[in-house]
Amino acid sequence: MKSKVFSLTKVILKNSFQNMETAKSTNENKNKKSIGMIILYVFVFLYLAGIIGVFSNGLIKELMVINQEQMFLGLILLVIAGFVLIQSIFSAINVLYYSKDNEYILPLPIKPSQIVAAKTNVLLITEYFIVAIIGLIPLTIYGILTSASILYYISMLIVLVTFPIIPVLISSLLVLIVMSFAKFTKNRNRFQLIATLFILIVVFALSFTMNDSTTTPEQMAQMVIKANGMVEMLRNAFPTLGMAIDSLTNVSLGNQILNLALLVITTAVIYFVYILIGQKLYLKGAVGNLASGKKTKKKLNEEKAFRKSSLSKTYIGKEFKTLLRNPIFFVQCVLPAIIFPILIIGLTIMGMKGEQNGVEMDIASMITNKTSIYLGIGVLCAIQFFLMFIYISATAVSRDGQNAVFMKYIPVPLMKQIDYKVFPNIVMTTFMSIITIVIVEYLFRLPIIYLLLITIASIIMGILQSYISIIVDLRKPKLEWSSEYAVVKQNMNLIWPVLLGLLNITVLIVLTVVIGNLINSYIFIALIAIVYALLTIATRNYIKNNTNKLFQKIY
Repeated sequence: MKSKVFSLTKVILKNSFQNMETAKSTNENKNKKSIGMIILYVFVFLYLAGIIGVFSNGLIKELMVINQEQMFLGLILLVIAGFVLIQSIFSAINVLYYSKDNEYILPLPIKPSQIVAAKTNVLLITEYFIVAIIGLIPLTIYGILTSASILYYISMLIVLVTFPIIPVLISSLLVLIVMSFAKFTKNRNRFQLIATLFILIVVFALSFTMNDSTTTPEQMAQMVIKANGMVEMLRNAFPTLGMAIDSLTNVSLGNQILNLALLVITTAVIYFVYILIGQKLYLKGAVGNLASGKKTKKKLNEEKAFRKSSLSKTYIGKEFKTLLRNPIFFVQCVLPAIIFPILIIGLTIMGMKGEQNGVEMDIASMITNKTSIYLGIGVLCAIQFFLMFIYISATAVSRDGQNAVFMKYIPVPLMKQIDYKVFPNIVMTTFMSIITIVIVEYLFRLPIIYLLLITIASIIMGILQSYISIIVDLRKPKLEWSSEYAVVKQNMNLIWPVLLGLLNITVLIVLTVVIGNLINSYIFIALIAIVYALLTIATRNYIKNNTNKLFQKIY
């Protein structure tokens, strides 16, 4: 069984990444592009590592001052658990059920348990790439600053390999349970969307329930006084989190080995139970999904279909329909822009439950100047963080696949088509900005003029990112794909929204440190809006003057 699972895992992984380069490129061009992409990816990795490293270094040192450095371990592991859990929800339903390889794998003499194990392994391997950035770097810096022994680093590697397994299993198990009802539906796309939304709601509800614990001021005081006492608040926030923390913090070799063994054995038992459940449920959902894939043709309403409409309305409407009607595109490109504001609101409400007035007064007392530059820049940085998860422009051309060539033949100027394609991304970035600012206004009661300046600056920054992202997609479109999932999960262009967001955050922080205290906060935010507006105009002019060159890859 082990050999079959390993072989199947290898085949699925290889199949997932075999189309990363287009087959029409010459070998020489491939080599040049490969070298260029490797350099780019190394730069991006170092850039991300630098930001995470600087942040981790500062936070650990601040916690060491109050003798609560172990709190950092709990926070990082909790971030890993949360990120892997949410990310694997978006991936699990596609890898397990909506992958095209199911048509070839299911008829083979392979047990359901082996298919579930192999596909779950693929999910886990893809999550390790993210864990290597958000986990390995911070925990290594923690070990350096705390002068940890070699045992810590060995334990760290074991924990980083073992700890992410449970979040993947939780999301995959929820997918297996929900998808077992796939045979009862006639519309596969609609069911996929509803299933994803339902699983996300369940996960958020469980997260809020698990974290719904109140700590009295007396208990908090005792935790702060006690060395590394604050980490106790996080131990029960996620299964096996306490074991992982103990595995990294015990100085005794015996206790460290015992905790590591407990973590590994617990994870192995849960994995085994998951496979047992999975083999009972998987075929119900997989066979039901294939059977329910046929769509019934709707009767054409000629009056509605051929009704005259403006070009912009029709083209933009087509872009929105592509996003909203295709569950994979919606879940991967649009849903994060909706979920994160809801998650923020939910966490805010949970944090204020039963003590709204007191919390608001405490927050208000922390902000002595409601027009502080630091507050305004903090809001802009938060918005930039959320915008990193919107991939509409970054896949605008790739989503059309080989049909993208029609952009060159329809009687619509290429620049207009680009404007229409980035419009949905601008709408979602504006939505994200407004939701975040509404929450900030609820918490801090900012002056209306200052709030308006922040809103304008954030929207302009979102427009700039929308145009830059579509430039990236035009220069390196992914037009040959076997499934919609490949467009958003096997497309390296999606790293650019993240890179742009982090770059903007860095620029905002540097500007604040260098000249933030020299000018008025209103003028500072206004200048940021003006600078980014000029950059947006320059970027759009670049596209307008180079449309033919940018569209060379579309054929």
